[in-house]
Amino acid sequence: MTEMTTSAQHLQVLALTVFLVCAAAVTPAALAQQQQLPGCPDKCGDISIPYPFGIGARCARGQYFELECNRAYSPPRLIVSTHRQHLVNLSLADGEAIALINAKRQCYNSTEGLVTDANVNKEVTLYGSNAYRFSAARNRYVALGCPNMGYFVDGTGFYVSGCTSFCRPSQGSGASGASTGGCTGEGCCQSRIPTNTDYYEQYIQTFKPGEGDPILRGGTTACRYVFMAEDKWIDTTYRDTPMFNRTDDFAVPVVLNWAIRNVANCDIAKRNRTDYACQSDNSGCVDSIDGPGYRCNCSQGYEGNPYLIGGCKAYLLELVLS
Repeated sequence: MTEMTTSAQHLQVLALTVFLVCAAAVTPAALAQQQQLPGCPDKCGDISIPYPFGIGARCARGQYFELECNRAYSPPRLIVSTHRQHLVNLSLADGEAIALINAKRQCYNSTEGLVTDANVNKEVTLYGSNAYRFSAARNRYVALGCPNMGYFVDGTGFYVSGCTSFCRPSQGSGASGASTGGCTGEGCCQSRIPTNTDYYEQYIQTFKPGEGDPILRGGTTACRYVFMAEDKWIDTTYRDTPMFNRTDDFAVPVVLNWAIRNVANCDIAKRNRTDYACQSDNSGCVDSIDGPGYRCNCSQGYEGNPYLIGGCKAYLLELVLS
């Protein structure tokens, strides 16, 4: 009896092992099939497009989540249909998107003096798509170059944030090792942004030759920049090697928080089950952290897409053990 029991246990363990190996192999594909509506593209190049986002009106939850896949570029570019921002990542779990936005630049040249780059608008806007806000927790305003006072105003023309960067003479001349590292005021400074921001104008107030205290004009770089950028990008880029003397155009990653914003919060959203975005039975609602609105998450023990009917699936391991 003992030998038979042991053999049966071994067979059960073997069967369970085989099942788990097979399950692990099919789980990603199974989940991937749950990310978009039937017949709708789920990728633009290498970027996944989960519902409520979609290519075109039929595949998105309303106009605020409509995207375009511009295949004129290699790789293709994912573009927000309303405000035309270029997205490089979309996350359901975090409620975030990452956009690439050009920095505003002013540079000296020998004939015209200080010249502003005409190809970069002073306005950066998310107007036209109510879904997005610039993340107050994940982004910073940055002024780069010396001497440079970068500041930002809102849609009503009021100042919202800014900072001033200066360089030692050796920094301005391009010498390496002059900075203590980090975007902390020497060649690069940063400041926080307010919550619920969907628009800003970026300005550069420079010190021309002969203006201001000579001590503050001790180091001068050829170009100055202002931009909003993801905090991790700032820490990585300006942590070890000073790049204060760059003169090229460049785009920076900016984190956007997105949410269902046709109502203020979850309590109100749940009153209208017809329009309620959390469609999976195994999902829950969380209030937006930047502005009004809400997002949906799969319940604990489930994963997938909470915005689709049946989109949240139980972990296979839990199914087996149960």
